[in-house]
Amino acid sequence: MLSFLKKEPEAPPLNPSVILAEAQQFLEKEDFEGALTKFDELCSLSVQSPLPLVSRATCRLQLKMYEGVLEDCEKVLKFLNSDIVGHEGESCTTVHSLALLRMAKAYKELGRLDEAKSALMRRNAIEHKLGRASVDDTDAEQAAEDQKSAIEWKEKGNEEYKKENWSQALEHYRAGLAYDMYNAKLHGNTCMALIKLKRWSQALKHAEQCIALEPNWAKGYYMKGLILSKESKLEQARDVLLKANAMESNNAQIKTLLDEVEARVEYVETRLRRRKTKQGDSANQNDGDKKSAGDSGNEATEEQQLVEDVD
Repeated sequence: MLSFLKKEPEAPPLNPSVILAEAQQFLEKEDFEGALTKFDELCSLSVQSPLPLVSRATCRLQLKMYEGVLEDCEKVLKFLNSDIVGHEGESCTTVHSLALLRMAKAYKELGRLDEAKSALMRRNAIEHKLGRASVDDTDAEQAAEDQKSAIEWKEKGNEEYKKENWSQALEHYRAGLAYDMYNAKLHGNTCMALIKLKRWSQALKHAEQCIALEPNWAKGYYMKGLILSKESKLEQARDVLLKANAMESNNAQIKTLLDEVEARVEYVETRLRRRKTKQGDSANQNDGDKKSAGDSGNEATEEQQLVEDVD
């Protein structure tokens, strides 16, 4: 009865591991079209890794789908760089290196030789900076030109920054990063411009990139601590600022921010202790049972409100 009301059974969720195994089977047979359909499925999922995009770009390169290669590789470059294994024969030890190599080949096939050369130089610069590959004289010359262009854009950005033209400064810094994405100073300046614009999540990514590139540079930790404090993530901010202070104990700017954050942490903790004590006293009163139950149910909410109150 009422069979027409029965819902159709829902399709089971896609299993990334199964899809990847099927893609590998196609690749073993050099069936790039079949593998591409599987990597399309992987990329249709919520992508948390650049690897499916790199694999799809590799298939597209084999199938001469060069514009698609460029599209995928541009997405890969938006992820933070990470090591990759299995491509040492191509002198690529990071996902960015591999993506740039794929882009260089696609640009070459499209006849866009200057862009191909630039992508290849950027790949070589990454490996050279990491000390994992050598570059020849031509590569070194191009890398030097890119670094010069990056510095020029940084200086233009600094001029706008001094004028408090934060958005214009940001554009110049980003233009510099297009030439030298592994320049910690450029990431730092980009971060500071984004802080001025109160774009915290974007600023945090550049602060973390500074730390990754120059782990002994206190400014990266200072900027990250500043951003976390603006987001009222006070304990995280304190931990990061303690690292910055350990590196430059005589830096007044770091010490001032650290003292401010520690004072805010202490204020919050003191208020919470007093509130819990007051709630405990109320619970001991004859008519306090009901009130105590209501307060304890809202404890998590009150803690969050208390953190927000100190901004």
